[in-house]
Amino acid sequence: MPVEDIDGLALISDPLARLRERQSTRTGDDHTSTARVNRLQYCPACLKEDHAPFFRRGWTLATRVSCIRHGCRLRDHCPTCRGDITPSRQNRLLPQHFCVWCDADLRKPTLSAEYDVQRFERLIDDLLRIHVAGHGGHGKTSLPAMLGAACFTFNGEPTSISRLPHRVRYVLFRQLTDGMMPLKKRSEHPAIVLWTRIALAAPKHSDLVASLRAEITSQITPRSKTRSRLPDLADLQQVIIRLHSNRRASLATATPAN
Repeated sequence: MPVEDIDGLALISDPLARLRERQSTRTGDDHTSTARVNRLQYCPACLKEDHAPFFRRGWTLATRVSCIRHGCRLRDHCPTCRGDITPSRQNRLLPQHFCVWCDADLRKPTLSAEYDVQRFERLIDDLLRIHVAGHGGHGKTSLPAMLGAACFTFNGEPTSISRLPHRVRYVLFRQLTDGMMPLKKRSEHPAIVLWTRIALAAPKHSDLVASLRAEITSQITPRSKTRSRLPDLADLQQVIIRLHSNRRASLATATPAN
């Protein structure tokens, strides 16, 4: 079934479905009986830290090319046999950090992601978090739909980012941060403008987050202890007694004599 149809069967639709990695077609595949290639990616450092290695849902986003926790690049193939990552095909009871094709350990370290790429990626991630927080009845103009609508040139064909391998997406992000726009312009599409604006805004993103954090911190920081002390129980009792006495005196004055 198409991913869109599967998403439609869920009780709560995935607001980021347009940016989830898709399977792609490849001819001459030696590892599978079909021509469908799984683009599942992962962080080897995270799998190495796990007591029971598992694949995160956040790794399925095509806008992720590095690990936010470790700063290293993600990987979408076995480092030994180059086969795609398909832990669901494992026919033995093995931890998920073993390759289903050659039994090699998938946790071989990757290189660190470049700072500009990480900064650009974090900005996209923060924008998507804001989108999810306010997710409602978004239409085709939602942020994930706009980002997924842009077509990039891959093997001479216009391809959405959800169908690009990790290697290509990482190079794409690096080109975007360098001011290049390797987009396939079938027509003037607002998605192209959106990608351009995000790339241009990325260098200022850390300063914006820092200033926002400082503003929020200043609002929630407790004030100095020069404030007057809070009234204790004895003070409250004295106030109640005085109010009660004044009330009785007022009633006695207002009551006419017989």
